[in-house]
Amino acid sequence: MEGLIDSIGGLLNGLFALAAGGFDSVNQVTGLIIALIAALMMGGWRGLGGSALGAVIVDRLIMMLRPMLDGGALVLPDIMTLSFWMTCLALFLGYAIAIAIFFFIKTLLTGRAFRSRRYAH
Repeated sequence: MEGLIDSIGGLLNGLFALAAGGFDSVNQVTGLIIALIAALMMGGWRGLGGSALGAVIVDRLIMMLRPMLDGGALVLPDIMTLSFWMTCLALFLGYAIAIAIFFFIKTLLTGRAFRSRRYAH
């Protein structure tokens, strides 16, 4: 039983380290702008996962096209490697944290934080 608890603790520790690394890479000007736009476009808390996924896709596209703007060649990422997908997972967790913070501030400023939605039928 103690080995199971140690394994779960190691897994959670690795996940938190991955989220911290992703948040560090999101915490740049480009990443913060992407997260802010995603938070402004998000309609509710249920859209957090989709917004974070969209932010990762936009981030990877920007990083892929940025060398072309500097006069270089288009370099496609190697999507068949584990490092690419671990980077995407770290970015997903980082964007989810940043978008959640921005969306929470948005809901506080607009007064929609704890108000229930009413739909007319």
